Amino acid sequence: MRFFFLLFPLMAMAAEPVADLLRTWQGIPGIERTAKGRVYVSWFSGGPREPAVENTVYLAYSDDLGKTFTKPVPMAGPRGRSRAFDPTLWRDPSGKLWYIFNRGNRETAEHGVWARTCRNPDARVPRWSEEFRVGFDEAPFAFRMNKPVVLSTGEWVMPVTHAADRTFEWFAFDKQVQGAAVSTDKGRTWKLHGALRAPAWALENMIVERKDKSLWMLIRTGGGALWESTSTDRGRTWTEARSSGIPSPGSRFFLRRLASGNLLLVNHQTNKSRSHLTARVSKDDGKSWSDGLLLDERMGVSYPDAIEAGGLISVVYDRDRLGDGEILLAAFTERDVAAGRDVSGKVRLRQTIRRLEKPVRYTEGARLLPPDWDAKRAADAVLQSLIPVTGPEVKGAHDAELAFEGDRAYVVAEVNEQQAGENAAWPFVTVSMSIVNVGTMQVEKVIPVARGGQAFANETLPEGACFVPRILRLDARTMRVFFASEAPGKRQAQTYYLDFDLASGTFEKNIHRAKIRTAAGTFDMQPRYLYEDAAVQGFQAPPKDFGLYIFDSFKVMGGQTYVALNNYPGGQNALAVLGDDRATFEVIGHYNRAGGRKVTESAANRLPDGTWLAICRQEGGDRNYLFSTSADGRKWSEAETRPFVPNGTNSKPVFEKFYGIYYLGWQESTQVNGALRSVFNVDVSADGVHWERKYRFETDKSFQYPAIRAHRYGIYVAVTQGDTSPSRKERIMFGRFE
Repeated sequence: MRFFFLLFPLMAMAAEPVADLLRTWQGIPGIERTAKGRVYVSWFSGGPREPAVENTVYLAYSDDLGKTFTKPVPMAGPRGRSRAFDPTLWRDPSGKLWYIFNRGNRETAEHGVWARTCRNPDARVPRWSEEFRVGFDEAPFAFRMNKPVVLSTGEWVMPVTHAADRTFEWFAFDKQVQGAAVSTDKGRTWKLHGALRAPAWALENMIVERKDKSLWMLIRTGGGALWESTSTDRGRTWTEARSSGIPSPGSRFFLRRLASGNLLLVNHQTNKSRSHLTARVSKDDGKSWSDGLLLDERMGVSYPDAIEAGGLISVVYDRDRLGDGEILLAAFTERDVAAGRDVSGKVRLRQTIRRLEKPVRYTEGARLLPPDWDAKRAADAVLQSLIPVTGPEVKGAHDAELAFEGDRAYVVAEVNEQQAGENAAWPFVTVSMSIVNVGTMQVEKVIPVARGGQAFANETLPEGACFVPRILRLDARTMRVFFASEAPGKRQAQTYYLDFDLASGTFEKNIHRAKIRTAAGTFDMQPRYLYEDAAVQGFQAPPKDFGLYIFDSFKVMGGQTYVALNNYPGGQNALAVLGDDRATFEVIGHYNRAGGRKVTESAANRLPDGTWLAICRQEGGDRNYLFSTSADGRKWSEAETRPFVPNGTNSKPVFEKFYGIYYLGWQESTQVNGALRSVFNVDVSADGVHWERKYRFETDKSFQYPAIRAHRYGIYVAVTQGDTSPSRKERIMFGRFE
C-alpha cells in the first residue's frame, strides 16, 4: 500500500496534529526550492530528546518565498524501535524532489539511509512515494546529513558517514569513518567509497566540486576545526584527512557553490560554542574567505542548510532545540555576504518558521528560579521602569490589553476625561489606543478608537459606554480592536470591532458587529445568546443585558485561537474559539458551577497533558480565586480553591504561557496603606502544578488588571494604576517584565 500526504496552505484555524502537541523538542532542518519557487523545509522531532525511538521527520512548505509556511506533516515515523531522523531535501537535475532521512535501530543494529521522492513538488497536491532504502548494504552502519552534489560529469555524489561493523548503539563512535556514495544511474544504485578518519565526533561531512574538477570534502569534528580531504577521481579515492583550519564548535555546517562560481560556507565563527552563525564567501575555492555576514549571534543556533535561487540565498537553521525549539530562516544575497551587511535591501534574519509548543516535564524538586531569588526586588525593578501611556487629559482608565508588530506596542484601554475609575453605566467611557516604541520606550501617538454616539460610514454607535477593549494582531498590516458597547437596563450590549491599518496609522471608516456562535446558531455578539446557551446547560442566575466581554487574552494553541468569554454581572464564563473570519466566537463549554458561589472574569490555559485549567475571580464569600478543570474544554469541573493561591481577592487574574513556562498572576487580599488591589503576585511553573513566586508587586498606587504578553524574547506588561481614587483606576502603565 502506498501512503500519500496532502499538504495544506497555512490556515490559522487548521487543527494541529496530535503528534505536534506531544513534541518536546525539535531541530535539524533542511531546505530546498522547486523550479516554480515553492520552498520546502524539513526537520525532525518526537520523543523526549534526540536520539529516541519516537523520533519522526517532518515537512512544511511555503508558496510565498518563505514568508509563511504550512503546518508540518510527518513524512516518516518510528517503525517498531526504529527511529527516523536527520532529514534533508534535495532537488535533482530532473526536478524531482528527494526527502532523504536516516533510520536507526540500536536493538537490531540496523542503521541506513532512506528516502521518499516527489516527481511534481509544485503540484497543488504533492504526491510522495512510499519510503525506500537508498542503499549502502555494504555498510552495516550508515547515515548521511547533507545534500548530494551533481558533478560536471553528471555523476551524483552523496556524503555518507559509515562503519564496517554492526553497532547496537545510536552511533558507531570511534568506528565511524567519512565517505562518499557515487551514483552513475541517477540515484537508482549507489557505490560507497572512502573511509576517512578524523578526530572524535567526526561526521556530517559535505562535498563540493572545485573549479579544477577535484572534490573537496569538509568534515565536522569535535576537535575545534573542520577537517578536509580531496579526491581527484570523482570521489573514488580520497587523500588522508587533515585539519582545514576553519573553526568549528562540533556542529553541522553548509558548503555550496553559488551561481557566481564562488563558494558559500555557513558556519560558526567560533570553535567554543554554537553561536555567531555566519555566512562567508570564497572566490578562490576555499583558500580564503570573506569576513562574512552574521546571521545570528545567539547561543544554541546550529545546523544550517541553504539554497540559492534568483540571486537570493536562503538559510534554514535551528535554535534552542529543547527550549523554544525554533526553526529559523535567514535570507540575503551574495553581495550582502561580501559586504558583511545589508547592501541589497533583501536581508531578512531570524524569521521563525516554527516554534515549539511543548509540554515541559517537571522534575520534583527542580526549580525554575535561583534559590536566592527575591520576588519583591524583581517586581520593584519592573515598577520603576513603567511609563504612563494614557494621555494627560485622561482622569479614569482601566483594563488594558496589548499587541505587537515590529518595534511597536499597541495598547488599548477604556478611558474617560471626567472622573477616576470606570463604570459600564457611564456613557462618557471611551476606548483609546496608545502606540509605544518599545526600543525607546516612548509613546508616539494616542488615537481615539470609539465613543458612544460616534458616526461611522456604515453605522452610528448607540449611546453608552465603550467597555473592555481587546486587541488582536491579524497580520503584519492590521490590528483588530474589539470592545463592548453597553447601556445597562436600556438595551442589549453589543460587541463591535474596528480594524487599524498599520501602514497608514488609521482606523477604517466602517465598524463591524462581532458574532457569537452557540448550539442554537450564529448571532450578533450580545449577552442574551451566551446566557441562553448556558441556561440550556442548567445555568439558573437571572439574565443581564450587559457585561458580555472578551475577557481573557487571545491564546493560540494547536493552530486555533482560544479566548475566555465573561459576563461579569451575570457570573458567566465560557471557553470560545475564534473563527476563520476572526470575528465570530464559537462557545465550546461553560464553567459557572462553584457550589453556589459566583465566579467570573476567568483566565484559561491548556496544561502539558492537554487538559484545561481556568482561574476565576470570586464575588462574595472569602473572594479567593477558584479553579475549574476540563479534559476537553467542553465539560468543566465545579470550581474550587487551590493551595498555591491561598489569599486572593476579587480582581482579574492572568494565566499565560511564554517560552514553555506558565505565568499565573493573581491579586492578593493584602493591602499597602489601605489601598485596594495594591499587592499582585506572579507565579511561574513548568507544569501548571508546582509554582514558584517570580514577582510580588507591592504599591499603594495599585497594580491591577495587568495584561502580560511576549514579544521578541521579551515579556511586557500593561497595567492599571492610580493615586487617589478609591478604585485607583486613573492611568495605564506600560513596561517590560523581563
